[in-house]
Amino acid sequence: MPDVRWRIGRDGLFSDRQQDEAFIRAEWGVLGPRVRQIGIYGSLAFLSATFTDLSVLGATPVYWALLAARFGVLGWGFWLARLGGAPQGVSVRRVATALLGFELSIMIVFLLVVLAYGGSADYHSISALALIFAGYAYVPVLRREAMWVGGVFTALFAMVVWTSLHFDAKYVNIAVVLFGFANVAGWQIAVSISRGMRLAWLDRRRLDQEAQVAQQARRDAEQSEENLERLFDASPMPLVLVRLADARVLRYNAAAKTLLDPCDRLHGDVFTTDFYEDPAQRKALLERLQVEGAVQQAEVRLKTVEGQGVDVLFSMRPLRFAGEDCIVTGMVEISAQKHLERQLRALAHTDPLTGVQNRRGFFAMAERAMRERPAGEPGPCVMLIDLDHFKQINDRHGHPVGDEVLVEFAQVVLSLLREGDALARMGGEEFCILLPHTRATQALEVAERVRGFVAAHPFLTSAGVVRLSLSVGIAGCDAPVQSIDKVLSMADQAMYRAKQGGRNRSEPYCA
Repeated sequence: MPDVRWRIGRDGLFSDRQQDEAFIRAEWGVLGPRVRQIGIYGSLAFLSATFTDLSVLGATPVYWALLAARFGVLGWGFWLARLGGAPQGVSVRRVATALLGFELSIMIVFLLVVLAYGGSADYHSISALALIFAGYAYVPVLRREAMWVGGVFTALFAMVVWTSLHFDAKYVNIAVVLFGFANVAGWQIAVSISRGMRLAWLDRRRLDQEAQVAQQARRDAEQSEENLERLFDASPMPLVLVRLADARVLRYNAAAKTLLDPCDRLHGDVFTTDFYEDPAQRKALLERLQVEGAVQQAEVRLKTVEGQGVDVLFSMRPLRFAGEDCIVTGMVEISAQKHLERQLRALAHTDPLTGVQNRRGFFAMAERAMRERPAGEPGPCVMLIDLDHFKQINDRHGHPVGDEVLVEFAQVVLSLLREGDALARMGGEEFCILLPHTRATQALEVAERVRGFVAAHPFLTSAGVVRLSLSVGIAGCDAPVQSIDKVLSMADQAMYRAKQGGRNRSEPYCA
């Protein structure tokens, strides 16, 4: 538990503003670059949309006004980036206010763009949802008012939709659910990230204090075994004393036992090498200890006596105990924080509609498959799939029905794939299948099986039965010099030939 004097509120920030400012200054090495990235890349990305403004509005006075507003956001972003690159002594309130103002300026200009564009509400909703999630998940919360930006923006966007955009009752129901989920989930994500950072900081702070106390106690005790035992027994932090020569554990306190042996199964000699999931981590830590003289806050993956994985922060220091070279190790468990990080990474690689891999996830899997291909084995094959005439489904039945078809299509294809194959949505109605260790002839058989099954499958939607056909392009990665981008280009050419050939067919790439 953190020090009772440092209380974290329901919004994930320290209840006392001065304490929160102290945390921001202490963690400025992490928060400063993040603020700088938001200022630079956020404003540049926002400015790049001016090309869309031009294509939609033309060179009208409204366009030039929006262009001036976007350049204003760009100037603000570069000013924010300058503050983010400032040294640790920068004014916290000034940075927090600048970051909040940057968020608000982007969202206000976005609403002006929506008013200028007009049209259908669902056209602008995706961008609005992306802004809300980015504000919660990526922008660090430096002041409490920032937690309400998403809700205020949602209310303003709803007013714009109600007064200026076309919408129907079906859109309203879906929009209420999506925007409500975006704000609730985004709030929880922002609170979890803020709370996790502050708890981790308190743990590191306490760990440093404990390590200093332990070092002072060792000096005062003149390497006394009795005082070292007293330190172990009194510390609430998991501590382990290990003999350097053979990695034998000489002592561990109750907190360490609770962490690594909660069922009390350890008997006889215990060796620290038994608790590393990856033995190479211990070797790297020892090398670092030898070079630096101490290890501070190293992330290590351990395993309990039952084999369950545990993420911890390690602090290690050498000492002499009973005339032998030893290492004392303090640990802080960060399993919950690492689990959250893994969840966020998984979300970044997952298509939110269908639940399959997105474009980023596909490239990560493909690069890994090509990198890990055994010598002499065929490289992965890629099947690029386009749903024929899918736009007609959206035009005839509406986008919600189109989404139902995409979701069911993904489930149908997943049921047809082999173990190890992977499906990804590349965007819109375009999907891609990765077939590891597969030659083009085998991939063609898989493609025909998928294409034939989909063509015969009745897709049940809220608008009735919908039929689909597929145009499939196939390309292989057998040549070791090829990149996945090249293979995708080959598959795209093959898919184009399938469309030219009448659709509802599979075409392998031919050089």
